[in-house]
Amino acid sequence: MSIDEPEPFCVPDLIEPVIGFRQWRLADDGLYSLTSEELWRSPRLDAQCRLGGHPDEVPPTAQCSCGVYAWYEPCPRTASAATRNIVAGAVVMWGAIELHVDGMRAQHCRIAAVALPLSRGEKRDRLRRATALLGVPTVRHRDLWEAGRMYGVPVPAGLRPPRTRPCSLAVTDRRPASYRFSDHRS
Repeated sequence: MSIDEPEPFCVPDLIEPVIGFRQWRLADDGLYSLTSEELWRSPRLDAQCRLGGHPDEVPPTAQCSCGVYAWYEPCPRTASAATRNIVAGAVVMWGAIELHVDGMRAQHCRIAAVALPLSRGEKRDRLRRATALLGVPTVRHRDLWEAGRMYGVPVPAGLRPPRTRPCSLAVTDRRPASYRFSDHRS
């Protein structure tokens, strides 16, 4: 590149974080990712590649399964009700994001809210303890969209890939405004 050539840059597709929905495994010591033993020690989780196959690339990448996963739509309310340890919630995601047919993988993710179980009892009590430790609210399942919209926007249907192949999306690295000063890591 010569001094006269402009430096290439990436223009984000969206400038706001995007809303996603996911589930966690509720344990006595907090919320765990469903498919790994990843304990969410804070409301924010930054993706890391556990396989190490692309040390110079930011997760997620198309060649790997790394990244924080979420769906575009909330799972059905009853999907978490039948178990004593699965809970659902809304998240906001930003940074590098890879879009798939039903959901996405992101570089950065933060819990917006977790849905309260339908029944009052031990599961609800454990969930309230876990979310209090993280400093995230619990809401009714039907309020998950509203909780997510406080911090981000849905991925527009026009950007979602058809049922043929995944695509990548660039979202500005700007954190949701209300999270800028309250972010903490353990």
